Amino acid sequence: RQQVALYERHIARLLHDAYRLGLTLDEQSLRREILEQAKQLAEGTLKVLISAGEGGRGYARTHLNRPGLHCSFSPLPDYYSGWQSNGITLGISNIALARQPLLGGLKHTNRLEQVLIKQAIPDDVDDVLVCDEQGCLVEASAANVFWQTGNRWYTPQINQCGVAGGMRSFVIDQLSGDNMAFEVGRYNLQSLQHGKCVFICNALMQIVPVHTLRLADNTLRFSVAPVTQMWHKWQAAYQGEYGSL
Repeated sequence: RQQVALYERHIARLLHDAYRLGLTLDEQSLRREILEQAKQLAEGTLKVLISAGEGGRGYARTHLNRPGLHCSFSPLPDYYSGWQSNGITLGISNIALARQPLLGGLKHTNRLEQVLIKQAIPDDVDDVLVCDEQGCLVEASAANVFWQTGNRWYTPQINQCGVAGGMRSFVIDQLSGDNMAFEVGRYNLQSLQHGKCVFICNALMQIVPVHTLRLADNTLRFSVAPVTQMWHKWQAAYQGEYGSL
């Protein structure tokens, strides 16, 4: 049976982000088109891009603009399964994200900072953590980040820059449902110094533990097992959020 992972969360974020950007979507048409496109895909990734529609000269939109929906397919990266099992090494990006609260949390196509960040990832790490221009930790290059210190979990606020991903909202709901101590706030890289486990997540890679973080003057090590055990515990809840075609 074909299914779409985190289907309702994807729909909710598309509607929310479009509204924030001044686009009016027909929810039923959006749902119908996504499901029809997904039926053509046995396994892999369906990318959904919403545009503002045909425009004229300059930046202004007219009332005649109608949003466009564009879909494309791609296979899942084959290295994600190894990442999920064994963990990864992170570095620190030397590119900072600009803060813009009007766009904070939204996933939009004007993300040239991420293009530059991806191009600059060193060969000796799998991904990088990214801070904003004030030195506050935001996310990885294309994923959200969580860490545990003591018995409390932490993740950065995503209200000034970065993407509030669907997998991030799933994790937050699971932590809350398990009554685990949890905090969303503004943190610098020093907040990870005493972390015992770290993971990054997005809708494609799901949850990937971090075993090593390379800072400029130090290398931190983290335990992978607690993350993989927690992800195993959440599998039933994750599968319960599949949308059937």
